[in-house]
Amino acid sequence: MANDDHRNHVPERPRSEPEIIPPGSDQGPRESAWTQDEYGYGVHRIYVARPGLPSILLGLFILGAIAALVILVIAGALLLAFPLFVAGVLLALFYGPVRYHWCRLLDRFAGQR
Repeated sequence: MANDDHRNHVPERPRSEPEIIPPGSDQGPRESAWTQDEYGYGVHRIYVARPGLPSILLGLFILGAIAALVILVIAGALLLAFPLFVAGVLLALFYGPVRYHWCRLLDRFAGQR
């Protein structure tokens, strides 16, 4: 188990000094491979424009299509579940009387032999 005693903990010194690049300098970090891409070193900006009317209409169309599919799935499930529910209720209601008459019919045929 790890030692959780932090009373005598001394902060660890950094293993290397950070490179300070003055503003306006074209010089980027030289040894950081994660900042290199096909264009070389440097900072790249991403511009996000406000969506136009076609983008908004396309987004609304996609949301409407997803909502329509969800409604169709729910309606299909209800159309399948409703007859099964009705059959179960009818079976529960008529199980007792049908069983009673079936047993009487079997007793009548068993007594004739």
